[in-house]
Amino acid sequence: MFEGIKSIEVDRKNSLPVADLHARYRKTSTPVVFGDLSLRWPAYGKWNLDYFRENLGELKVPLYSNAPEINAGLPFKPVASSRLGDFLDDIVSQGADSNGNDLRVSRYSLERALYLERDFSYPRLGFQFSSNLSSIGIGTSNAFEPMRQTSSLVQTVMCNFGAPVTVLLVPAVQSGFMYRVGHSHNSVRDIDFRRPQFDKYPALKKIFGYVAELGHGDSLYVPAGFWCCTANHGFSINLSFESVQANFPQYLASAGKTVINRLLNTSMISDKRLTSLEREIVSRTNAALLRATKR
Repeated sequence: MFEGIKSIEVDRKNSLPVADLHARYRKTSTPVVFGDLSLRWPAYGKWNLDYFRENLGELKVPLYSNAPEINAGLPFKPVASSRLGDFLDDIVSQGADSNGNDLRVSRYSLERALYLERDFSYPRLGFQFSSNLSSIGIGTSNAFEPMRQTSSLVQTVMCNFGAPVTVLLVPAVQSGFMYRVGHSHNSVRDIDFRRPQFDKYPALKKIFGYVAELGHGDSLYVPAGFWCCTANHGFSINLSFESVQANFPQYLASAGKTVINRLLNTSMISDKRLTSLEREIVSRTNAALLRATKR
């Protein structure tokens, strides 16, 4: 998984005091895995495919795919809409851990599934979490959440339930090597960070990141601004909490950038224009890398 990308394993802690979290990880922008954050939540024993199918089957959810022939090369744009129950029925019919289904539910707002709030407690980590900044994701072993950069003002806690997932995290300071597309938070679509094409994208050799292996009930703290992608190893449910860490002027500035980014988002650019922009990004990044190696 994530072959050839230099990385170290994320620290794993149990019963980490809040003061230590802020001093050792938040202030240093370092990710950490909590092994015990969700152990006492009802979700730890209840959240599985059958539970979601029986209790949230009527939810209408957007579905995403990693297959270019299905998503037209836009992995963050929905390819279909479905009842959650129908989506989960399809997973059951194929086998919950089938490699044949790469469809996923991605960043579905918890405000649309408030029923789930009875199954967990918002983490007491010194951050302000709320349902309007929280989301769930669902996928099977062929599902992959592509590389994307989180907001520079938002820190995230990801809680995994079900089969293991592997998460690659890259600090914001390495964004120059990530082949970012324009003003978006996305990398060039052709890059598969699970099996990087270093001959085509040599700047990826410069990346140094973190890898987190999350089992059932494990939670991951992701500092603000990190690049992040997630690979499923079976049927799993991901619950993500987000917290804004900014003063009011910073928040307004970030909100303005968010509006611009949405207007210029890759999902709204024609495929022809996006392909041209990506070629330009690749050429520019590789040229900068070549100049740097010659110094």
